[in-house]
Amino acid sequence: MISQIKPSFTKNNTLKISISSDILNNKYKVCFSLVYSIKEIEGAVIINQIGRYYELEVLNELIFIKLQTPKTGTYNLSCGPEGLFLINKENKLVECSIDNLKFENEIKRSNYSNDKIDNFVPIIPEPQKYLLNKDFVIINNKSFRIEDEELIKNLDEISRKLGVFFSKTEGMPIVLQKTNYKEDQYSIIISKENIEIYFHDYGGKLYAFMTLLQLIFFYDDKLPICKIDDKPKFGWRGMHLDCARQFYTIKEIKSLLIYMSIFKLNRFHWHLTDNEAWRIQIKKYPNLTSEGSYRGYNQKIPPFYGSGYNKYGGYYSQDEIRELISYAKKLNIEIMPEIDLPAHSWTLLQVMPELREETSNIISEDVGSYKNNTINPSLEKTKSFLNDVLLEISDLFTFPYIHVGLDERPNNSWEGSPSIIQFMKQNNINSQEEYQDYYMNNIIKILETKNKMCAAWNEAAVSPHIEHGVGGSAGKIDKSCLIFSWEHSTVAQEVTDKGFETVLCPGQKTYLDMAYNNSTNERGICWASTIEVKDIYEWEPLKDIKNKNLIKGIQGQLWSETITDKKYLDQMINPRLATLSEIAWKGKCSRDWTNFRSSLLNTVKYLLKFGWRFHDF
Repeated sequence: MISQIKPSFTKNNTLKISISSDILNNKYKVCFSLVYSIKEIEGAVIINQIGRYYELEVLNELIFIKLQTPKTGTYNLSCGPEGLFLINKENKLVECSIDNLKFENEIKRSNYSNDKIDNFVPIIPEPQKYLLNKDFVIINNKSFRIEDEELIKNLDEISRKLGVFFSKTEGMPIVLQKTNYKEDQYSIIISKENIEIYFHDYGGKLYAFMTLLQLIFFYDDKLPICKIDDKPKFGWRGMHLDCARQFYTIKEIKSLLIYMSIFKLNRFHWHLTDNEAWRIQIKKYPNLTSEGSYRGYNQKIPPFYGSGYNKYGGYYSQDEIRELISYAKKLNIEIMPEIDLPAHSWTLLQVMPELREETSNIISEDVGSYKNNTINPSLEKTKSFLNDVLLEISDLFTFPYIHVGLDERPNNSWEGSPSIIQFMKQNNINSQEEYQDYYMNNIIKILETKNKMCAAWNEAAVSPHIEHGVGGSAGKIDKSCLIFSWEHSTVAQEVTDKGFETVLCPGQKTYLDMAYNNSTNERGICWASTIEVKDIYEWEPLKDIKNKNLIKGIQGQLWSETITDKKYLDQMINPRLATLSEIAWKGKCSRDWTNFRSSLLNTVKYLLKFGWRFHDF
């Protein structure tokens, strides 16, 4: 008989796991990972927990698990035990039949009209100024003639998927004219004789063609006689991807970069390390990737977030990273790496336990239930490690910013350290917050030796606003640090009041790992909010910000706890990131939702050409 496991959610949002009698009789272990922590459990005993990975000894045929209550909404598919598997007494995998989770109470989505609105520009983001004529020019074979060989080459992968052809010899002529525009600014004039494109830099030239390609797709074999004048509101128009919780191939990341470039996004925030994995090759410390980039049962790193029994993961070699940086530049995208320190370092500490003081007499636990996940900066080995890693990464990446994390440090993480206590006494440091600022200023100085600038989450500059035992800042770090304000829109005001430049990325509007709505059938989580496409579209990021000159831009984030399949990545991003690009480019939307949605309907068809699935909206 094959063992059977049937997980489901009850109406009161309790996870129920029913098991066949042989599991109970043989005392098998049930193993799985959750997004939310277990609050109460009946019918089983937790015999091992690391973060939110659990191993249970089964006591009854029915197990009831009460999960930690989310701040907003309800539980959903992502909270279930994906990667669930069964282990026998010899720690071997047991063949078993596991039913898919069953859910209830699906929320009906609003029905929008599919009717196309007349006289709208089907371009996302919408140009700042445009004038469309009712006359058109016919484009034979969608062919265009330009002299710029480099641009032809850089656009080839995108244009061919759309059936558009650029060459030096055939098609409607495109005249390129460099002028004294600002960064990423461009103009397009389409007449019956030719297409004129005005620009100052590569970004402006590339974005003119991205606009042109959307027009060609929409109008097919003709183009409207028109003039478009366009420039971005924000210089930083970013997208973040968490590659620590789940591993994405270079090919998959390239697909995201193309998506970003289509919508004129220019910063890729690459989250490379966290509690669950270390993904970047560091030549001086090869064990970081040989031991810290893979996880599974009986591995040094257990099977977090749906990894399952078998070995899973990977890392990015420095050659792969260089190749990706070059690829991104062709799309006018700069790559900012993130090494998440000093907390979020559980995997790092499994590989290099010497970075945490053995004599620490306190056990700290972070918001993800990882115990002792924070390195000790006072140790000589830690100082050497930080210096080595930051310098090696600085040499590898060409973009001037290096993101160093500093989010969600447990507020008691350093309290039991004799070396830190001694250092604080010797240097008149009166609090853990002040010690954190000392740590950050040291990081900033290390990066300055390589002409790099520091970026960090908002806990680097202000006290946290989240309701967890999280440490923050005394506000005494160098103002050169670029702050990513993620907690709430009010945090950005506090950060700018202290004189820091910031990128707006509040979880309530920009965290694309949030579920679209409260349906239990939805992928994603909901600690910050649920985020429908329209919610993003109606966001006015600068509305309550006094120091608008310190807002560098906005950025979308995709944390990957729930992204156990590539299709989920597509659906969480698309079309919300396209919508966010409208805000990043314009600052405040000028067309109404019905009009924008018509543009979006055309856009998702456009993205299907590139293999992108999408969530309905």
